[in-house]
Amino acid sequence: MKIKSKFIKNKELAASTTNPLDYKRKTKFTDNSTLNQRLKLLDYLLEHGSITTSEAREKLDIYYPPARAFELKRDGYLISTVWHSWVSEYGIKHRIGRYVLTQKQPIERDNYSEVQL
Repeated sequence: MKIKSKFIKNKELAASTTNPLDYKRKTKFTDNSTLNQRLKLLDYLLEHGSITTSEAREKLDIYYPPARAFELKRDGYLISTVWHSWVSEYGIKHRIGRYVLTQKQPIERDNYSEVQL
C-alpha cells in the first residue's frame, strides 16, 4: 500500500519561480512561505521602487524583511539598504532600513569568489 504525502511539492513550479531570470509578476499569493514572501517583496519593489522594514511587515505580511531582501540580493537583484531614523507613536526613536531596488533585472553571479587565494 502506497501512502502519498500531502507535502509533496510541485518541483517544476518551485524551480521556475525561484529562478530570478524566469520571474513573472504574481498577483495572488496563497501562502506565507519564504518563497512567496520573496516574490511579494520583489513584486512590490518592481512596482514602487522601495519599501521600509515596517512597511514590508504591515503591507506584505513579511515577518523578517531583511532576510528576504538578502535572498533577493543573493539571487542577483541589486537592492540597496538606506538607513532612516523613525519615531514611533510612543516617541521612541528607531533605526529602520529602506530597501531600494536599483536595477530591475537581476545580474548573473559567478560561481567564483572575488577573493583570490
